[in-house]
Amino acid sequence: MKIWNNKTNTTHSSIDAFLSGEDIALDQELFLYDVRASIAHAEELRAIKILSAAELKKMVAALTKLAKLFTTNKFKLTNKYEDCHSAIEDFLTKELGDLGKKIHTGRSRNDQVLVAMRLYARDHLEQIQGLNLKIAKTFLLKASKHSDEPMPGYTHLQRAMPSTWGLWFGAFAESFLDNAELLATTKSWMNLNPLGTAAGYGVNLPIQRDVTTKKLHFKRKQLNSLYVQNSRGKFELELLSALKQPMLDLRKFSWDLSLFMTQEFNLLTMGPQYLTGSSIMPNKSNPDVVELLRGSYSVIAGHYAELENLLSLPSGYHRDLQLTKRSLIHSVYAVAKALELVPALIQSIKINQSRAAEFIDESMLMTDQAYALVQTGVPFRDAYMSVKDKAAYQPAPLKKSSQSSSVGSPHNLQLKSLSARLEKLTKG
Repeated sequence: MKIWNNKTNTTHSSIDAFLSGEDIALDQELFLYDVRASIAHAEELRAIKILSAAELKKMVAALTKLAKLFTTNKFKLTNKYEDCHSAIEDFLTKELGDLGKKIHTGRSRNDQVLVAMRLYARDHLEQIQGLNLKIAKTFLLKASKHSDEPMPGYTHLQRAMPSTWGLWFGAFAESFLDNAELLATTKSWMNLNPLGTAAGYGVNLPIQRDVTTKKLHFKRKQLNSLYVQNSRGKFELELLSALKQPMLDLRKFSWDLSLFMTQEFNLLTMGPQYLTGSSIMPNKSNPDVVELLRGSYSVIAGHYAELENLLSLPSGYHRDLQLTKRSLIHSVYAVAKALELVPALIQSIKINQSRAAEFIDESMLMTDQAYALVQTGVPFRDAYMSVKDKAAYQPAPLKKSSQSSSVGSPHNLQLKSLSARLEKLTKG
């Protein structure tokens, strides 16, 4: 029996399956958040005297019991339920009788799923932010260890200027610090309470929304009840946009790795656990983990496009919005799964120092030689042309230091500044 239908128990399996889609599978991720929000909602009902103190105590005890049963796999969310919301109401009704039927007072499944998704998003943004900080820290340690070791710098995949491995590792350290900061900002931006707005038009009850806002640690209430429904998908789209950033960086890092470990470059190696063999060629050792990490961005980009196209809707709730759960949950899972592998992968990298030094030939020093002339008073363009015409210029030995190099360049990495920023972001 559907919670919205008391006339018939007739089932239409193909229609029901189409309507529910992946809901039961996805709701496994949202279930405990829904229970947590239901406890807060019960306290809200107590504040307007829909529940007595004794009834609230029983309701909270039953919901706490349900959470424990679900956690220990003794309560299973199966296809006999429409979704996690109806499963909770069914459990409370069986456990508490008529009292259990009061839980849905003043709310709709519309704001019920929204609050569960906001809580889910907030927790997982915090988790993924932590992974970005861990990755940044690992890159910083590598940058410090290899700060002055020479590395060829490339533009257009052509050798350009002398660089250092410290610069390469440090570049990714700073990018993942930026990602962590963006994720924190996104988490704060999304941290608004939708509960108490029902299906988009409120209810004729003096719901005390401040109760759930405080109980669930939201920054503030989302006020306009219609906007709450209109914001479904909008907030998730911004979350996916933030998730794309670390995956873009991971794609670039993976590309570098896959190039630098080829026999042609032979600039680095990584742990054997990240490599696989060929089914036919005994000589092959393939960076399959790196290639899958490189490809992981496409999952998030795909869900972003799916969600963006889904949101071509007029105001109010529409069943299309059910599909926002898939985009959110699949993306969060894919990002966390990929990023968890990265710190240990970075740690396993070993640099082929002699090979890297071999790549830095005299032609790569020409830009530095031009600037050496500039420091003697020669106009830059004249210095450039003089160095370009090798016959007219004999290079002198170059000396580099943090004092003579621009901030953030290979010999002035500013790793202490990045470390201080990491510490600040870690402390929140």
